[in-house]
Amino acid sequence: MEMQFNDQSEYSSVEMNNSSSVLHKIANLYAEQLMSDLIIKVGNNSYPAHRVILCASSEVFQVMLMNPEWNEWSKTVIELKEDPVCYPVFPSFLEYLYKGKINVSLDTCLPILSLADKYNIKDLVQLCLDYMFKHIAAAAKHGCFISWLSYGWCQPFHRDLAEELQRFLKWNLKIVADSKDFLDLDTNILIILLQQNDLVIESEFILFQYIQKWVLNKQEQIFTEFSLADEDKRKEIGLITETVMKHIRFPMMSPAELSRILQEEPVSRQNQKLFTEFITLAMSFHAGYDTENKSNSTDLIYTPRLYTGDQFCVSIVVPEFETVESYKSIAANFFSQVSLAESQQTDQTIAWEIDFFPRGVRYNAAKLINIYATADIPETILKTVRCRVTCREKLFDDKKFMIGVLISGIQGKIPYCKTVYVRVQYFSQEENVLVIDNLLPYEELELSSVNLSPYLVGSKRDTLDISVIIIPLSDLSCSVAPKFEIE
Repeated sequence: MEMQFNDQSEYSSVEMNNSSSVLHKIANLYAEQLMSDLIIKVGNNSYPAHRVILCASSEVFQVMLMNPEWNEWSKTVIELKEDPVCYPVFPSFLEYLYKGKINVSLDTCLPILSLADKYNIKDLVQLCLDYMFKHIAAAAKHGCFISWLSYGWCQPFHRDLAEELQRFLKWNLKIVADSKDFLDLDTNILIILLQQNDLVIESEFILFQYIQKWVLNKQEQIFTEFSLADEDKRKEIGLITETVMKHIRFPMMSPAELSRILQEEPVSRQNQKLFTEFITLAMSFHAGYDTENKSNSTDLIYTPRLYTGDQFCVSIVVPEFETVESYKSIAANFFSQVSLAESQQTDQTIAWEIDFFPRGVRYNAAKLINIYATADIPETILKTVRCRVTCREKLFDDKKFMIGVLISGIQGKIPYCKTVYVRVQYFSQEENVLVIDNLLPYEELELSSVNLSPYLVGSKRDTLDISVIIIPLSDLSCSVAPKFEIE
């Protein structure tokens, strides 16, 4: 029991707080099934309940049980039509209305959330959302990420969750694609995903293999589940294959990878005419031939994604972040390809210097001198986490590159790509530097000894890990991709 004194006089009043005892008594009504005036049937099970508790907890129940226009208002037994996946969690859901406590796991969170949404239990909705935001990486590993994503897309009032899941999918596709539920990804979501330029993947060929796995599984489902004639099944399979595979960017693969697809991969052998067209277009790009899409191209197949293969990506790892001196830069050198088209590739590469400033940037005091006067320039300190990319080649023509910065994070001991920055930049002899500031929350990192930052990774949680991607773009590249959203 808690006591709170309202003033300091001799006869001051005291507030006595025994709310925990009252809550315990209410919880006992459910646990002991005392004085219930209602039976709820869900599936094959029945649950004693109390109208007053249901109505106090849910506006939906209040309307259902108190409004004479509803059939349930006068009944003592009501049957609720729920999704079968909600059957196992319904007792916990009902118990929460009495106790305000509930156990949530990766497997039970979504059905509990769907019940909370249906009956407008706002506090329980928020508890489930908080749990999901903190366990997205675990959901991807455990194999329930796709069901979370599908639910989030279908609920307009959970857009924040859907957008967070969408970013995780784009930037951590390998984790999701290696899980058991990737094959359940909705076709429409998959197509929108494949249209994104900031999709992080080792290579376009690896992406093709993931999508091939999805297509082959879809074929098996059509043959075993659809009550269609064989000819209709073949048409349906062909349509799905073309609809999805046309978003694979075959020109971004090497000729060796293209040859392997045409000769060895099962989905190609099943759809030889379709894939011959894909490969022919890709080989024309590598040969340097003009294509019908060259003028005002909006076709994304000539646009690279954020490839993490060694030829495009360099990593910068900063161990023992707390010991790094303020304003110190960590440097890395990288050599990129001149072009993605094989006909334009030579032994020449383009040299880059990358400087990472994890603890701010300092410009020393200086003196500006000219023929008329001198001026003192004071020291300047910028509280920012900066990445500076410098082209060290003497470029005779302006060249366009896509620069990506991937920042690692950790969630529940699972490392993943937490944040991505993308810039499309022209580089020349005069303009050869790109600066990206505020990569990470500066103040959060500076206080990481007090509040551990999710950007610190490694076994000791003391390491910053970023990757910088540099990819040449062609005249055919399209830097504007459709938004990742479903109408």
